[in-house]
Amino acid sequence: MREVLDCGVLLAPGHEGAMRDLVARHPARQTRVRLHLVSLSPIRYAAAGQAPEGDAAAAGVEAPVDSPAAGADVQALARLAVALKRYDCCILPVAPASLSWARTALQQAQPALATPVLLLISDVKAPAIEDLLNLGASDFVAQPVCLESLRVRLGRLASHAHRRGVPQAGIREPAAAYRESAPRPGTAGAQRPGALRARVSPDLVEQTLAGWRHQHLRAAHESFRTAKARVVDGFERDYIRLALSRHGGNVAQAARACCKHRRAFWALMRKHGIEAAPYRQAAQEREA
Repeated sequence: MREVLDCGVLLAPGHEGAMRDLVARHPARQTRVRLHLVSLSPIRYAAAGQAPEGDAAAAGVEAPVDSPAAGADVQALARLAVALKRYDCCILPVAPASLSWARTALQQAQPALATPVLLLISDVKAPAIEDLLNLGASDFVAQPVCLESLRVRLGRLASHAHRRGVPQAGIREPAAAYRESAPRPGTAGAQRPGALRARVSPDLVEQTLAGWRHQHLRAAHESFRTAKARVVDGFERDYIRLALSRHGGNVAQAARACCKHRRAFWALMRKHGIEAAPYRQAAQEREA
């Protein structure tokens, strides 16, 4: 385990004051973990991507004065994915009031976010925690925080990320951003079939394989029926979320695209605690 870990504390909506208090109460000399406040406000995106490494005061990503709109953007984690690679891991606070935002933000950031995310849970039920872990979070710890437990969990997350070969301080353009766009000979601007297919990022492939390995290890201690039910539930959740994301939270369109009756689609949403509102909000923000 490294002598001192650098951890970004994400100022999620509604948690700004509590996270500042957390950083103030836990100095690095006591916990051997340097906690850096990371603002999710769009005003700080540019500074977060250009600031040099160093302490929290020099990093340029500390949160500004409390703002009601700070961290409201569900694309914040995706936009900060490269900047967050400077940290060994990140802490994301989650409470019932911010659960919907956390789900959508993790889903939007999942392909690009390589830094391990530790959930700081407060009054969140087990199914919701499992949902967040399936969306890309690496681990969770409940409040009130135990310093030694926090140190061990952060250290294990950082070590696991380094073993996977994820470069925490490196800056690379995601491979999925490159698309072939050359027109076909004899046509005016028509794209080749390959132009519609993006290359798969190696980080995304490794993340998926790591998730499968983790699931197999966990399933080894379960009965066949229990393991099958868990896999089916995970498939249903991912399928419903993807359909809602593609159709901007329009339940009728998503159900039609899935060849399911709208009532059956609604039943699956209720079964897994999935709401359409965050996806509609994300679609509106993309169009704005």
